[in-house]
Amino acid sequence: MVREHMSVPSILIAEDEGLIALHLQESLEKAGYNALDPVSSGEDVIEYVNAHAHPDLIIMDISLDGKLDGIGTAREIRKRFDIPIIFLSAHTEEKRLAGAEDLAPFGFLGKPFALSELILTVEKALGR
Repeated sequence: MVREHMSVPSILIAEDEGLIALHLQESLEKAGYNALDPVSSGEDVIEYVNAHAHPDLIIMDISLDGKLDGIGTAREIRKRFDIPIIFLSAHTEEKRLAGAEDLAPFGFLGKPFALSELILTVEKALGR
């Protein structure tokens, strides 16, 4: 649980499935986090991070709309910023996950995920 005297961590959600993005946002807000408006493409993630205060965490689907998938987007983010990333995916093929592993994500959530699993992974990534 987020303590009152601490600043509320902001979390950017990068998810191209609208209902999942909304569910993530609502779940994180109920848990006391500042869930930013979701974005659906890798390009939107990079644009957001370049134009706004950096989020404390990014939850990123491996499959995103646009030219950059979640793994390519994470590579671009890592080149310039130190923002922890949790990957989210319905895909569990080892080859696809291996592409994400070399980025040392702070967590990985398979879809569907339990709310308790989401919050525990977020807390670990934020060092709480």
